[in-house]
Amino acid sequence: MLINAWKWEGTGNAFILLDRRDWAVLPDAATIAAMCDAANGVGADGLIFFQPLNNKADAMPCPEWEMDYVNADGSRSFCGNGSRALFAFLRGQGWMPETGGTLHACDGRHAVAWDESQMEPGVELQPITPPKAAAEGATFVNTGSPHHLIWVENAAARDVVSEGRAIRYGVEYAPDGTNVDFVQRIDADALAMRTYERGVEAETRACGTGAVAAAIADYAERGGALQREVRMPGGKLRVQLHEPEVATGAYSNVWLYGAANEVLRAAWNGLKWTVLAVALGMGWMPAAAAQGNWTDEVEVSVLTGSPGPDLYSAWGHTAIRVFDTGQTPPVDWTYNYGTFEFGEGFYLRFMRGELNYRLAKSPFSSFQREYMHFERAILEQPLALSPDDARALVAYLEWNYLPENRVYAYKFFEDNCSSRVLTVLHAVFGDRWDSGCAADAALGVTYREALRPYMHGDAWIETGIDFILGPRADRLMPPCGSSFLPDGLMQQLQNATLDGRSIAGPAEELLPPQRSWFRSVVYTPALAHPVMWCALVLIWTLVWSIRRLLSHRAGRTTSFRERRAGKAVQVLAGVLGLLLLAMWTLTDHRDTWGNWNMLWASPFLPLLWSLPKGRLHHWVRWILSVGVVGFLLLFIFVPQFVPLSLLLLGWAVWLSLDPWKVPWSLSDAAKQEP
Repeated sequence: MLINAWKWEGTGNAFILLDRRDWAVLPDAATIAAMCDAANGVGADGLIFFQPLNNKADAMPCPEWEMDYVNADGSRSFCGNGSRALFAFLRGQGWMPETGGTLHACDGRHAVAWDESQMEPGVELQPITPPKAAAEGATFVNTGSPHHLIWVENAAARDVVSEGRAIRYGVEYAPDGTNVDFVQRIDADALAMRTYERGVEAETRACGTGAVAAAIADYAERGGALQREVRMPGGKLRVQLHEPEVATGAYSNVWLYGAANEVLRAAWNGLKWTVLAVALGMGWMPAAAAQGNWTDEVEVSVLTGSPGPDLYSAWGHTAIRVFDTGQTPPVDWTYNYGTFEFGEGFYLRFMRGELNYRLAKSPFSSFQREYMHFERAILEQPLALSPDDARALVAYLEWNYLPENRVYAYKFFEDNCSSRVLTVLHAVFGDRWDSGCAADAALGVTYREALRPYMHGDAWIETGIDFILGPRADRLMPPCGSSFLPDGLMQQLQNATLDGRSIAGPAEELLPPQRSWFRSVVYTPALAHPVMWCALVLIWTLVWSIRRLLSHRAGRTTSFRERRAGKAVQVLAGVLGLLLLAMWTLTDHRDTWGNWNMLWASPFLPLLWSLPKGRLHHWVRWILSVGVVGFLLLFIFVPQFVPLSLLLLGWAVWLSLDPWKVPWSLSDAAKQEP
């Protein structure tokens, strides 16, 4: 069973949001740890289970929701940034009033509200007891989660993990432990902070309850404005305070504000996550982050899209994905070498075979939405690259994306969106890279044979492509030649090495297929099959040819209408022949050049329509008929595949040429029909 989830980040903290109503039994600690582990596809600091409260009628928006925050180790606590992220999510879904409402957490009720001036979600914390002195000049504050605050001169210079772990497991905080914050005073109203977070057992990019603890402790000692800005690796948080109660010294009506954004949507299958949609769009992805500042977390993978329902997408697709979870928000781009370069004179250039393609760049979310819409699958092959190698590859892609570099001359068999990937990898890594071409599983296969599975079942498309492709398509593919198809590249990458080590394994399912892998077409019925129609054309032509033969032997003249009816196939063959001749002589579509089908679909057939009846006309007709029958009898020796349907048309053309009539010089001119 797949369970839907949403990943959100609140100022650098990552949370997976799950509808509690989808879970009959909540997952155990081991499953929670697996769900939060980035190795299983998503990664987070913790899970948030939510469900509406006091809403028997299921009316939306609902002002009250239960929030159960679970750390990656299975422990529970209140989470300030998680609360803000959940409110922003519920508000965006229309499930909570836009102005705010109430979240019920493990420590009690928390009001949430939207700051219209900053367009940020905020959460009110439970009353907080006054700060207490801790060992060695530190301060302890419990804001719903315990925090040990260490005041430092330079937070960036501290070893947060080793120092924080020692205190977190110290005897004074046993058995539950504490969060440990390293706080630096920047000015009267601003603090810098880094946090070792219990439950996560590592440094986190931000901590909402820790920011509140630092703001209260700083105000308790220094006074000043009732607001603090707390700067953390994941971003800035604002803490709004009120004067403490006179009798108890407790701080009430404390609010935490900051940014919160959706990262992605996913589904959990019990073992791992399947990412369904990424929410990084052109609207809020930082352009600077997208083009530089790649962290050590950057990953590069090759995406293989299943064939689509339309002819232009029938072969599948390839793109390169760059995903950097180290940036906030994470950066997720696709680089796609399969985009038409539109511009002035595009259609004329296209007809001439000047197929200019370009490298396109778009958010992965856009790429994935398109495939979800057409129910196509996406498979992903992560490349085993070091951070430096990954950055070098991304730098090349960014250089290639520059306007002056992004356009290239597309060649269907030799240089397309798929085979370009090997070209790019060799350009970046040079002699370190080996595509493993000697192990190409498709050695001994022709280009035409490689295309066959993608056309199977669509007989008219298959016949048309077999007709238009010339003998170049019947060449054996060279080593790595199968990489012109995305599926071939996907297999080839498993043979490739960098510095002698394998760089990619079998592809992982990123978006499950909703249909068969190859084009989902209905098999052509027998009565609609091109072989049937071509056979009917042959029978039609044969019947009229017999009538003409009998008239010829009887010395009768056939009518103009009879001749036209019986020779109609010449019009079709002549037009097809002119098309093939134009493709050969006027275009750069090299894969159509030298097409042997021009022997039966001759571009010279139109000469018969324009030449006056006489000696020259009969010689042209005779030569064409000899050429056609020679091709039909010897086609097995032709270095080009010819399907049965085209052979049937060829025989129809031959019959329409009245092959029993020899030129005047070889027979009695009196018996020749004008």
